[in-house]
Amino acid sequence: MATAEIITVGTELLLGQLVDTNTAAIAAALAEAGVDVYRQTSVGDNESRIAAAVGEALSRADAVICAGGLGPTVDDMTREAVAAAAHLPLQLDEPTLADLRAFFAGVNRPMTENNARQAMFPQGADILPNPNGTAPGFALDVGAKCVISLPGPPREMTPMLHDHVMPRLKRRFGLDSVIVTRVLRTVGMPESELDSRISDLFRASINPSIAVLAHLGQVDVKLTAKARSLEEALALINDLEPQVRTRIGDFIFSGDGQTLPQALGAAMRTRGWTIASAESITGGMIGNLLTSAAGSSQYYAGGTIAYSDEAKTSTLNVAPELIERHGAVSEEVAIAMAIGARELFHTTLGISTTGIAGPGGARRDKPLGLTYIALAKPGSDVHVERFHFSGEREAVQRRAALSALMLIWRAARPNVRND
Repeated sequence: MATAEIITVGTELLLGQLVDTNTAAIAAALAEAGVDVYRQTSVGDNESRIAAAVGEALSRADAVICAGGLGPTVDDMTREAVAAAAHLPLQLDEPTLADLRAFFAGVNRPMTENNARQAMFPQGADILPNPNGTAPGFALDVGAKCVISLPGPPREMTPMLHDHVMPRLKRRFGLDSVIVTRVLRTVGMPESELDSRISDLFRASINPSIAVLAHLGQVDVKLTAKARSLEEALALINDLEPQVRTRIGDFIFSGDGQTLPQALGAAMRTRGWTIASAESITGGMIGNLLTSAAGSSQYYAGGTIAYSDEAKTSTLNVAPELIERHGAVSEEVAIAMAIGARELFHTTLGISTTGIAGPGGARRDKPLGLTYIALAKPGSDVHVERFHFSGEREAVQRRAALSALMLIWRAARPNVRND
């Protein structure tokens, strides 16, 4: 089984000025081919440090994939660094130089002298064509191992990776296995509780392996299997998945890549339900999330952002005495808002949120992050929950919006009776 390391090059990565999407793309392609990636490194535009990173990676891995630093400018140093790590000189490739001249002539621009650097490669390297840019990549054998260097722009890197790099690696290392991943997405269960429910499976299962990945308002359980064929890998995952679902099934909303709005929408369409929203603390986030799913007009009628007390009373018919007696942030007002939304838009369901996002407005009995979410169901049933979200204002708002979607999904999901 071949191993690989990924090196991304560019000082802008280290300064946080550019998000590194290349590592994810390369790692996914390697995983699909059954190559184990054990380490990823980002290096600034410094020839000696890039060379050191390449040399260290070659001491551990069968293949080293570099991305970035192949342009024409003085800070593009990857070709020199790879040559130094392999103790080889750079050589000019005349066909590549001719292609560069033809390119600039074709766009009616003069070719400056520094562009000729893109035709320089470590001695013995195989050149990888780049139809989407001026910087070719290259592959260099270093004993039984290899270094492959790709341009940094994703629109140039990605086609080269799939068209040239992966076929090359499969031939060179006789790759005959695949890695398959299935992600079970959950909402409504804290990461710590989820982990405790499946910790024994995590320790016992090596292939497939289990990983828990926490996001804002969502926790994913990733099942990864390695086998010699897609069918074998899927069989391994299919044996493990039911055990995981037994522990946390009520909180899993997707196992096929669907987002929460998409899964919720599918459930709503199946039931033939419609919904409207009344938002205070979330300020329109619920409506935004619901309409992010294609076809949401079939079940989402609309919503109102009732931020002020006056808007709650005039638009949603919330009784002023409710606000006077209990406050706008209260279970009673959340219930009235949900019913008001359902009646205003003539829908099956009404969802509402009211709370304190901060940084101001908190009291001892109503702290920052306090949120009430109510769901008016068919008939006269209204379900309301009290939450206390942590984080800054935007995090509180997003957690509240996702929790609202969770309540809708749990009511609409298959195999749940709503008599």
